[in-house]
Amino acid sequence: MDAVVFSHVSKSYGDNIVLDDISLSIGKGEFVTIIGRSGCGKTTLLKTVNALIVPDKGDVIVDGKNLRETDTVMLRRSIGYSIQSVGLFPHMTVADNISYVPTISSVSGWKKGEREDKVASLLESVGLEASMMNRYPRELSGGQKQRVGIARALASSPDILLMDEPFGAVDEITREQLQDQMLKIHEEKRITVLFVTHDISEAFRLGTKTLVLDKGHIEQYDSPHTILESPATAFVKELIDKSRRFFLR
Repeated sequence: MDAVVFSHVSKSYGDNIVLDDISLSIGKGEFVTIIGRSGCGKTTLLKTVNALIVPDKGDVIVDGKNLRETDTVMLRRSIGYSIQSVGLFPHMTVADNISYVPTISSVSGWKKGEREDKVASLLESVGLEASMMNRYPRELSGGQKQRVGIARALASSPDILLMDEPFGAVDEITREQLQDQMLKIHEEKRITVLFVTHDISEAFRLGTKTLVLDKGHIEQYDSPHTILESPATAFVKELIDKSRRFFLR
């Protein structure tokens, strides 16, 4: 069974068609990076997976269940979600932020006596010390906040993790460290990841597959190696040429 299936998905805002008859299957355990220029539909497509956006037409099927027939609250609690702005609760400690969703969802293993070990393990998985669990977001650097955001997204042991340009606001060195951490997490947990980025080098480094969108259409969906060697359209070839110029600088 595929992790996510998009079946003839379309979405418009007024006269602006953002997604135009998208059909796509994402296998379990894939790390799918999604690239394309601004306004091409990357974030809209991502948000249909946890029903933050409902398509005008077509269906999104997650783990065999049509989202039009699914409890959206429970769905969102079962899917990890990490965004560029992080969105940590400022009045909560790192531990409280990470444990918030599994606690309100009564997830097994998150009782009061077990919480500290769980939080410590998650912090370690994103490259942070357990001693940080009692800090507040205002006491963290941008890179640390981003790591805590990823730990929070992983707290409920989701099978699917959605990431919307999560590393866009950090410096290049921190960005590379976070990429390394995500590759390690994916290798260890084998969760399905959908990762929106505007950076083609990041997309090709992280993805087992890369989805290239333009004007609401799929330009190509394949492994980074295949896309690099055999771009399917003029638009994809232009992206490849730009990325090669970047690497040669």
